[in-house]
Amino acid sequence: MNLWSRLALAISLGFVLLFLAFSLLAEKALQESTTRILEERMVIAQMAARQIDSLIEQTIAGLERAGQFSEYSPETLRAVAEAEQRAYQKTHGNNSASGMIFLNSDGESILIHPPDLFPAGTDLLQQDFIELAYSQQAVTLSEPFYDPQSASHLVLIAVPIHIESRFSGLIIGAMDLDNPSILSMLEEAATLGISGHASLVTSAGLTLASTNQSIPYLSPGEHHTFYRQAMASRSASVEVVPIEYALPGEIQGERHVMAFVPLKMAPWGVAVGGDEAETFAGVQRLRYGMVVLGGVTLASLWAATLLGARWLLRPVRELTTAAEEIASGNLSMPLHSTQQGEIGILAAALERMRAQLLANIQELTAWNETLEVRVRAKTEDLRQQGTLIRQLLRRSITAQEEERARIARELHDEIGQALTAVDLSMEQLSRTNPSNQLELPERLNRVRALTQQAITNLRRIIAAMRPGILDELGLVPALGWMSDHALRPAGVSVNLDVRLLSRLPGEIETTLFRIAQEAMSNVARHSQAKNLHIHLEQSNGEVVMTMIDDGLGLEPGKSVFADDRGRGLGLAGMKERASLLGGEVSIASAPGQGTTLRVAIPL
Repeated sequence: MNLWSRLALAISLGFVLLFLAFSLLAEKALQESTTRILEERMVIAQMAARQIDSLIEQTIAGLERAGQFSEYSPETLRAVAEAEQRAYQKTHGNNSASGMIFLNSDGESILIHPPDLFPAGTDLLQQDFIELAYSQQAVTLSEPFYDPQSASHLVLIAVPIHIESRFSGLIIGAMDLDNPSILSMLEEAATLGISGHASLVTSAGLTLASTNQSIPYLSPGEHHTFYRQAMASRSASVEVVPIEYALPGEIQGERHVMAFVPLKMAPWGVAVGGDEAETFAGVQRLRYGMVVLGGVTLASLWAATLLGARWLLRPVRELTTAAEEIASGNLSMPLHSTQQGEIGILAAALERMRAQLLANIQELTAWNETLEVRVRAKTEDLRQQGTLIRQLLRRSITAQEEERARIARELHDEIGQALTAVDLSMEQLSRTNPSNQLELPERLNRVRALTQQAITNLRRIIAAMRPGILDELGLVPALGWMSDHALRPAGVSVNLDVRLLSRLPGEIETTLFRIAQEAMSNVARHSQAKNLHIHLEQSNGEVVMTMIDDGLGLEPGKSVFADDRGRGLGLAGMKERASLLGGEVSIASAPGQGTTLRVAIPL
């Protein structure tokens, strides 16, 4: 795929991931909203349970106040019972107003108010909850029952009487479950929408009171199993449960969100809930709206991003075409870019590279023309000399040709490869996602490093042809520079011992340097030496340079510094250079004992 295809694919995948992330976050928010709805439903059920618990506590408190008069006469107790009954009727309506019974510690009835609260001859001690209250001497509630005399649903509450920390009997009050205040508490908790309802249920899951008038008293509730399980665990819970018993206006199996809270003062519980669909209707509308709005928004952003990316890639494609022209050798067409920022910098750098390459090629062409003229002139002069001159002429021509080949090879291997790497890096950069701004500086720095390396290699080639240090600083620094570049990379240690009184004339320095350069080159290539000692001294009107290595040495009769094919006349060239200044060159060597080269030139 080309750059645009990869970019479009990357942007599309990015927006898909963004949509998934948005969906996950939205769903998490919706789940939190659902959790808050359930928590609110639980809080409503807890408030209703606390109100009913408070009602039972007030009833027990009134019985405890009346129990403080248990040692008084029956007339006094009757007055106390009537006063408590009127007080509760005034405050709460008809709750706990159906009657009151005083029993002594032996279970004998002291007072029953009103007298017809129980049928004549009823043995109260045979009532299970009264027997339990006597045995535990604690507040005890009876099972709910229907009283035909008052036509009410009642529950009896037995409260122990203690006089001076001594158990003195029981006081029993009747609490009316048809009390309007209980139903009003449930109705207040059921204001959760059209389907909201609330119930007060027993530990067996039977209905004591409900806002749904179609549920009979002490009948299994519509969520009977859930009620029993919640009462068995004695812990508040909220669940989505189905309707178990079909009631008018409801469908069996329909799911309701129900919160259940057990009472603290009685073995009962409050259940508050409503239809699942109505409860979570707001969440579902919000989910649908977020999906539609988020999808449309992300799709619009995706399309806008693709169009913007395509517009941004246009100058990159232009630079790619220009780079291909440069790579094909067309350096005459200048680059122009109106873009700013990194694209503009890249275009300017590519234009500078094109101009530099064009200048280098023109300069190399001029060098070749000049070199060819000099070679022809030198060849004409050397043709008239003797055998040695002809050999030196052939060596000069060969050396010149090798030098030209070496320059071409160096330029190809060093400059060519570096500039090819620049071209490849530029091409790769043009294919890089421009939205990745962190990668672009790194690639530009890499291009600059390769370009600087090419310049360094070019300077090194020029320095090898004619080191400027020789002209500027003289022979001794030039020898040190040459040893660092020719011998130390080959692992040869160089010791330079200089005893000169002053700087030598330029021609002598050049001759000695070229002889030393040829010798060092052969030491590095052929001798396998580890050490080279160079001694340079001035005495008796002449300068003497001695070079001693510990290499393999030369076999007797073998051409010095010449390979098997006869290429190069190293010693002859050295002697010719020295003889032009009236000097001489000598060499001593033996296999395995190294080589000693001595050059003497008169001042």
